[in-house]
Parts: sequence; structure tokens; C-alpha cells
Amino acid sequence: MSWHRKLFWKIFLVIWLISAAGTGLAVIGILNIAEERQNKELLETRALGQARLMLEWEDRGDRRHHDDDEDDHDGHRRMIPLWIFDAESGVQLQGPDRRPPRESSALSFAMEGLQGEPLRVVVHAPRTGLYLKKILGFLVSVQAVIVLLVSAVAALFLSWLIVRPINQLRAHAKDLYHNQNLSTRASTRLSQRRDEIGELSREFNAMAGYVEDTLTAQQRLLQDVSHELRAPLARLQVAAGLAEQRLGEDDPTASRINRECEKLDGLIDKILSLSRLDQVEPGGEPFVLQELFDELRADVDFTQPERPIQVSVNPPALRLALNDELLRGALANLVSNALKYTDADTLLEIRAARVAEGVRLWVRDRGPGVSEDLLARMTDPFVRGGGDCEGYGLGLSITRRAVERLGGSLSLSNHPDGGLECVVILPKSVVLT
Repeated sequence: MSWHRKLFWKIFLVIWLISAAGTGLAVIGILNIAEERQNKELLETRALGQARLMLEWEDRGDRRHHDDDEDDHDGHRRMIPLWIFDAESGVQLQGPDRRPPRESSALSFAMEGLQGEPLRVVVHAPRTGLYLKKILGFLVSVQAVIVLLVSAVAALFLSWLIVRPINQLRAHAKDLYHNQNLSTRASTRLSQRRDEIGELSREFNAMAGYVEDTLTAQQRLLQDVSHELRAPLARLQVAAGLAEQRLGEDDPTASRINRECEKLDGLIDKILSLSRLDQVEPGGEPFVLQELFDELRADVDFTQPERPIQVSVNPPALRLALNDELLRGALANLVSNALKYTDADTLLEIRAARVAEGVRLWVRDRGPGVSEDLLARMTDPFVRGGGDCEGYGLGLSITRRAVERLGGSLSLSNHPDGGLECVVILPKSVVLT
């Protein structure tokens, strides 16, 4: 799965962008309020100083026009338009001839006159800068970098807190399905949570318990039925043997009874093998895969000496660490199907190669293949591939269960050049060299 499709990064980006935008706007707002307050204080100081200076000029009889851009007594600042009113009567005492600003666009400050009378000084409110301009200025500032870094750390932490329990549940689900660990359960810490994750954990535990009970009961039923069939089958075989002695070995009825008993015995063996697969340990001692392939070649040469066969392992010294009997049985079933459903003079290929996923194994025949509608159901129990050959429809099902028990996967497909191709993928964890 690519990184941009993962839930962690989606949550991280959403939290990061929202927190960065919210924090940035809050910082801009705080800085803007502080700036406006500072400008107001500076304007108040300047306006009150200029108003007192104007009152002193008037007291000395020095009349100056208030619209003139004249320097004040220290020669550093220009005059600002302001109006001085009597605080009690509201009469204008000083100021330009034009009308004073409205209350919505003006600032008013209280002061005392030269004789201590209460006065009110009115000036234009300072213009605030464009908010967009302030935002753009903030984006290229050091504060913006700090906000982005802090919000990124916070977003990473929150995303980890949210995704961590989900990943733990995913690991338990993977252990249940891929590793066939029916006893796996969500941890107590997860199941005791009082949020949606806790509810999901408890539902997962209930589901896992149900699956374990169902599969255990199914396996027990298959084993019990198979064992119960063994006794009457053994008696039937003894009776068939006695009948064959009395009627003679060439008697068709006795021969037919013996063949049917052998079929029933083989079916019971298959059912027992299928029911016991989940109890087999997938691990095992390291072995060389080429040696196992040589054994398969020897079996084919013994069964069908006229069958052409190609066997290859790349690299030749490839070693695996798993239950070799489980893998041998799975591959033997694939080879047996190829021998059963194809002509003896057609080529059979058994190959293996190390790939990025782990190890890839092929068993390909040159037969007619399988219809597409049947191909998807070939690994289900009691599904046969058709034809005149006898079988129980359990071989590929046992093979699939064995491969999955080893942590791998089995896929069937019709090769473009003809024939059925069975591909087994084993994980990298079983590869030694």
C-alpha cells in the first residue's frame, strides 16, 4: 500500500493542516490586537501632547492653522488633525474647521485643561492594515515556521494515538486469518477501552471465539466421523477378502467390492488429512529445495516413465526453513493432478525461483486447462475438475490449506500457451539463502 493511501497520513494531514491554520490565525489575531493596542497608546500619547501644546499656543495668543503640516516643538513629528471639546457642554474649543469624524471611525481621550477643566480630545482612528497582507507576511516569518513544526509534532502524536490500536487489531486479524491462530484475541488494554476502539476490540474477540469454536467443532466432527467409518470399513474389507477367496480372484463382484473399499478408504484418509492440517506446525528444519524437487521428479519417473518433465530451482542452492512434509504433500497433490488430467506424452514443468515476495513455485501442465467458471472454485472441498478421471475433489483443497498453513498463497490460472498453471507463493520469512 502506497503511503498516501494509509490512514495514518490522511489523519496526520487533516490534523496538521487544521491545527496549523487555526494556530496561525490565532497568532495573527493576537499579534494584530497587540499592534492595534500599541498604536492606540502611541496615538493617545501623541494626541494628548499635541492638544496640550495647542491649548498653550492659544493661551499665548499664537493662533496656528490646524490643517498645516507643521512640526511640533521638538521638530520630529507633524501635527495630526484633532478636535478638543468641553467634556461637560460638548462645545468645540479647538480643531480644524471641517467636521470631526463619526464615533465609529474616531477615538476619544479625556484630559484636563490648563485650569483643570475636563476636556475631550477626538482624533481619527488609525487605519488597520489589510488582513490578507498580514497573513502573507506571517507566512514568511519565523513564527510561521515554529507554528508548522509544533503543529506537525502534535499531528504526528495524535495520528499515532488514533492509528496505533487499529494497527494492533489489524495484526490480530492477520494472525487469525493468515497464520490460522484461532486463539488470537485483542489485548486486554484494547478490549477495556470505553470508546469505539474498545467496542471494535470486544466484537473482534467475540468473532474470533465464534470462529474458533466453529472450526474446532467442524474438525472434531470430521475426525469423529472418519474414525467411526474406519471400523465398518475394516469389517467390509475382511468380508470382501473372504468372498474373494470363495468366489475366486477373477470374480467381478468381489473385485468391484475391493475397489470400492479402497476408494472409501482413500476418501477417509483425505478427510482426516484435511481436518488435521490446522494442527500441523508450519515450522521445520532448513532443507534444500532442489532435493525436494528431485524427489518429485523421481516419483513422476516411477509413475509415468514416458512423461517428459522439466525441473529447475533458481538459485540451485535455495534453502527454506519450514515443514518440508507439508510443502512436499502440497506439491505432490499438484503434480498428481497434472499427471491425472493430462496425456502422458505432454510436458510437465516444476520450477521455483526467488522473487521479491519470497519464493515462487510453478507446476504447469500442457493439458486442456479448466473452464473459467470452474477455475475460481477448484480449491473448494469436493470440487472436481471434470473429465473421466476418478477423484474426490479434496486434493487442491488440501493443497491450499497446507500452503496457507505455511504462510503462503495458491493461485490457479490457464496459461496463455495452454495448460493449467498452479503458482505457490511462500513468504520471505521462510527463505534462508
